[in-house]
Amino acid sequence: MTGELIFYAARKTSLCERSLRKSFSELDLIADEAKFALNSKALGQLVTSSLKTNDIVFVTGGLDIGGDNDSSSIFARVFADNPPKEMKRLKNPSGSDGYVFASDLQAIVLLPDEPEQIESIMNGALRGFLKRYRENKLIA
Repeated sequence: MTGELIFYAARKTSLCERSLRKSFSELDLIADEAKFALNSKALGQLVTSSLKTNDIVFVTGGLDIGGDNDSSSIFARVFADNPPKEMKRLKNPSGSDGYVFASDLQAIVLLPDEPEQIESIMNGALRGFLKRYRENKLIA
């Protein structure tokens, strides 16, 4: 499964990337170099571009900004009129929850920008989600 990593309003990017790359290898995910979005417009452009060539896009950061620029608020507005097949909260007992928005062929995953929380979600709720999707052949 190919993926793309986008940092949006993220802190500790090098530590987060290290945690993500470790989890990617454990989950047989392939991701190119990380990209960075400095504002919501750039985030939208990067996600749109990434979905043209990838099965899954990981957006790290921006979950705790609050207001209209919070990454979960941005995607809620994007999908308000045309929701994806599945929208799921990825429960995280060690901090901020993540989110996944998925169609039959692609998914967008929102993750917090704390390495420990990323690993908790990647090894917990997201692992189960990806396994189920692979079994259902919704994501190749």
